[in-house]
Amino acid sequence: MGYFDGLTSGSFKTAQDDRKLFFPWGVLGGGYAIASEQDYQRLRQQVKAYMVVTLVLVIVSGMYEPYLAPLAVAALLVCFYLGWMWRALPRMERSDEKLSLQESMTSQARAHGPVVLWLLEIACIVFVMSGIAMLIFDPGNRLTALLCTAFFGLCAAKIARLMVLRRRTTATQV
Repeated sequence: MGYFDGLTSGSFKTAQDDRKLFFPWGVLGGGYAIASEQDYQRLRQQVKAYMVVTLVLVIVSGMYEPYLAPLAVAALLVCFYLGWMWRALPRMERSDEKLSLQESMTSQARAHGPVVLWLLEIACIVFVMSGIAMLIFDPGNRLTALLCTAFFGLCAAKIARLMVLRRRTTATQV
């Protein structure tokens, strides 16, 4: 599976009674039962498309105005998502099930391939090292260097956790 399939899988769960559940707020909110397999596949594709478009728009807007434009675009995209969920969720049955952080990360770990996880980990480490180099050799960009180092450091830690979870789940399935 691809990168965005892995991200998307963190918002979905199959309940013990085989119902497909959607968690629009991730681990922070309750779940919603999806009526049919067709609705489940359509919603997964829509969430995946939203993530792709969000990433592209935030990155592209950052090329024009490094800090303000991506924040404005992200705020607009969050408003869009809130409106989308405001319309979509009333058509779904509310579930009492919760999504734990462990379940979400395990689902993502299974959906990402090992090669993708390793490439992401290497890329994050390169960005962390670039941020540190920027701190040393270009002190005028201290804020950018610190943000780069902190953000990609957290990403590297999360990806390392996903790699451990993936290894554990594949080891228990064998």
